[in-house]
Amino acid sequence: MNTLEAPETLEGWYVQHEVYTVRWPQWRALTPAQRAAMSAAGTAWGTAQATPEQGSSALFSVLGQKGDLLMVHFRPSLEALNGVELSLRQTDFFAYLQPVYSYLSVIELGLYEVVGAVQRQLATAGLEAGSADYEMAYQQELEHQKAALRARLYPVMPEARYLCFYPMTKKRGETQNWYTLSMDERRQLMRGHGMIGRKYAGKVTQIISGSVGLDDWEWGVSLFADDPLVFKKLIYEMRFDSASALYALFGAFYVGIHLQPSDLGAWLAGTLPV
Repeated sequence: MNTLEAPETLEGWYVQHEVYTVRWPQWRALTPAQRAAMSAAGTAWGTAQATPEQGSSALFSVLGQKGDLLMVHFRPSLEALNGVELSLRQTDFFAYLQPVYSYLSVIELGLYEVVGAVQRQLATAGLEAGSADYEMAYQQELEHQKAALRARLYPVMPEARYLCFYPMTKKRGETQNWYTLSMDERRQLMRGHGMIGRKYAGKVTQIISGSVGLDDWEWGVSLFADDPLVFKKLIYEMRFDSASALYALFGAFYVGIHLQPSDLGAWLAGTLPV
């Protein structure tokens, strides 16, 4: 077995993160009636996208100067994501939005631990690696594991109050290169990383999306929680883990407060719904 083999992965919803600023001078130049009409158009669009036939969407008010409005979309295909983009551009509300950032990825589950567990199980059963019986049993058990993970691949958009999104990449430098580590070394590092995440179960929902070949980084990380301090504590603790300390590079962080589509009008008027 090639120790530098790529791990098997499972893919689910495609994901688009989009950040916009509002053209505030043009917005304030509208009459109250015009602003009400534009708000209604934005609300109608957001409501329609929140619960489509497949997938889901959510809006977030962005903290800081990186943007005003962050939209997250889960969809079954790139065509469906492109349809979301195009539908927004057909609304009157879009004339008052300026795109500033987007990130394309697909929800991904790496099978480091699953594959390791299956291999140990088959070895215990006395099956010889590489034999026909081994390969048949391996594929059957792997399919069983994949079916059990389906809910994590096709999640409903979490209803948590806060979102933290950031892209990241594994290092490929001269001294530290994730991609020259053996499968066993990577598996051990990811096991330790996962143990930290499990400590925050029930406090944060983490959705990892792969973006190799789709965008500028290798993964996108979306964290959803009702307490924003959880983002700081979780990410800070993970920085001390070798998988991050030695091999991780991080992009810009975007933090937002969840907005219901019906709250868009109040948000545009300067009021953040409680």
